[in-house]
Amino acid sequence: MKANPFVYPFVPFINLADKNIRANFISRKEIDLPELKKLIGILPVSSPQINGETIAERILSVFQDENYRFGPKEYIQENKDSWITKLDYFINQGLPIQLTILGFPFKVPVPLKTNRVLPDMGEVLSLLRLNNIVDNIQKIYIQGAVITIFTEGVFGRFSGVPEEEWVAYRKFLEKLNELLRLSPALKIIDLSEMEKIVPDFQARCQQRAQQFKELYHRSDPEFLAKYEGTYEAVLRIISTKDYNESLLMDVYNEKLGDKDVSDEVKKIRHDIQTKTHDSIFQYHAYLKMRDGIDHLEKVVPHGLPLTVSPKVNRLGIFLVSKVCSRLPYHGVPVYYPKKNLFLIEYLIDIKRHQTNFTPVYFSQDQDDKPFYYIALDDEL
Repeated sequence: MKANPFVYPFVPFINLADKNIRANFISRKEIDLPELKKLIGILPVSSPQINGETIAERILSVFQDENYRFGPKEYIQENKDSWITKLDYFINQGLPIQLTILGFPFKVPVPLKTNRVLPDMGEVLSLLRLNNIVDNIQKIYIQGAVITIFTEGVFGRFSGVPEEEWVAYRKFLEKLNELLRLSPALKIIDLSEMEKIVPDFQARCQQRAQQFKELYHRSDPEFLAKYEGTYEAVLRIISTKDYNESLLMDVYNEKLGDKDVSDEVKKIRHDIQTKTHDSIFQYHAYLKMRDGIDHLEKVVPHGLPLTVSPKVNRLGIFLVSKVCSRLPYHGVPVYYPKKNLFLIEYLIDIKRHQTNFTPVYFSQDQDDKPFYYIALDDEL
């Protein structure tokens, strides 16, 4: 997983020429809430190396630890004084440290990645991770910390996800946090709430999108960098739910040029590319509106921003773990018992894997798909 300063990081598909789908989902298991909590209780927890003389320096060291930091360490070191000042704002007043993170939009509507609509064990692992960060800060600073999650389901408008699906995703994320009782220090707010406080939001957002289109057509260097930096990632979240698996393996197979595929595949590719092109202007327009009104600052004054898309002015973190190469909404969670480890995998990859898997269903799940999978005989 490579850092991207413009949008979420992504991992390419592997060898889509291999269409040998195996019948490797063996039996079926169902777990209830106590069993889920028991599993969570035995998972390993990374303990960051804490250093520094002041409380602020020690808290910052949590985010500099290699098991937590996603992105170059220079992003933090070059801005260290600013981070310390932000932390001291809360510490000097004896207030909980306020942190924010953007993410958790929806399950990506690409069947090769996942077949779910609602959060699963991947999102649970992410909530655990954020809770673990809060716990580590609590050990350093008695007032602790609060993390406000701004869910980004609204981006479903630009990628073909119906509003009822991304709203349902956010509500089930809230329910999982409530069921697991992780911490009152995790708060969940939908980013689209900002639309209620901006007059003529939609009209102004469309005006921004048009301005970006004009910059694109003028080959503005700054916007072209954003466009090109966003394109490959957005291309992989445009909905392709209406197409079958075999067809999509050709669509996303980068080793097959248009001359090597059927007219149907070429048509689907063109459709995805067209939607991606239009989506990028909408995406950046929405971000511009968000930042233009300083929305996160208004909701969480002086909050320190966390991110899964590392950049200089945000603290990049691994949302699941250092060894997990995909974000939870881009795949399915797989448990490897021999390693006592969860990874996020593409659904198409485990369907072709030589090992067998047991699909595990959660009794309180509102989706009819597996909550996670267990690898039965694989050493990773």
